[in-house]
Amino acid sequence: MSAYLIVDLDIRDMNLIEDYRSKALPLVAKTGGRLIALDEAPLELEGWKATNMLIIEFPDKDAIRQLFASPEYAPLVAQRQAAAGSRIIAINGV
Repeated sequence: MSAYLIVDLDIRDMNLIEDYRSKALPLVAKTGGRLIALDEAPLELEGWKATNMLIIEFPDKDAIRQLFASPEYAPLVAQRQAAAGSRIIAINGV
């Protein structure tokens, strides 16, 4: 079953986050993921003050776990955290 990584970022350093994305997206692809949505100004409808959102589709939650546990991704976590505050969840597709 497909799974979706939903990320909401409060970006403090756009140059650093762009560098992070250029390194992270190939790792996402390596684990079967693909970026399906990116919005710097999400439409706020109810109960959520979103800032910079993205959604990445993966084959399943195990692929997401594999990405986050990857030794290649570990240094990028620190870079993302330096560049932005984040809220990240994974949900199953239907």
